Amino acid sequence: MWKYKKGLYYESELTKYGAKNFSTTTFLGDMKNEKNRKNLLEKYFGSDAIICGEQVHNDNIKIVTGKYFGKVLPQTDGLITREKGVILAVFTADCLPVFIFDKIKKIIGLVHAGRVGLSKHIVSKAIDMFVKNFGSNSADIYAAIGPHICKQCYGIDLDALAEEQLKKAGVSNISNSKLCTYTGDFFSYRRNRTKKRMISAVMML
Repeated sequence: MWKYKKGLYYESELTKYGAKNFSTTTFLGDMKNEKNRKNLLEKYFGSDAIICGEQVHNDNIKIVTGKYFGKVLPQTDGLITREKGVILAVFTADCLPVFIFDKIKKIIGLVHAGRVGLSKHIVSKAIDMFVKNFGSNSADIYAAIGPHICKQCYGIDLDALAEEQLKKAGVSNISNSKLCTYTGDFFSYRRNRTKKRMISAVMML
């Protein structure tokens, strides 16, 4: 279940099982701004050392550890880790942030999924990596889709595509925020071609 508090939306089930997470709104400002981002991350996680990808709308997913703290990984749109205290992050302004958590094996993932990435099955590939690299059981995986542009405002049902990929991969525990970035209190590239971005982040406790 998605909940709101002080400019952040977070998925409460993920939090309950030990994956602290959030997606920001415009209330907290542009998260491409280093000062805004640093203040938020230090307040929420106690550290601003995120790991993020270059986000090139592709299907590349990297398994990361703490040695990547503060890094922007080239040609990367998805991140997975089994280490506690590692902050994974993606920046969005209409695309889907997809949180993935194996609550049994304690593995987290975060995917930046837009139209192109979804057409390349980035969400399916992320689940496949959980299974092949860590021995995850799809039935133990919880997935959460953060704020994104809706079908009515974009013409393409991005979240339905993501949900379809999750279900085909055997994931039935799915929480869709149904929060539209075009009409809600979010930055939206489609609405005004903004360069400002929200940040979605997750860290395993």
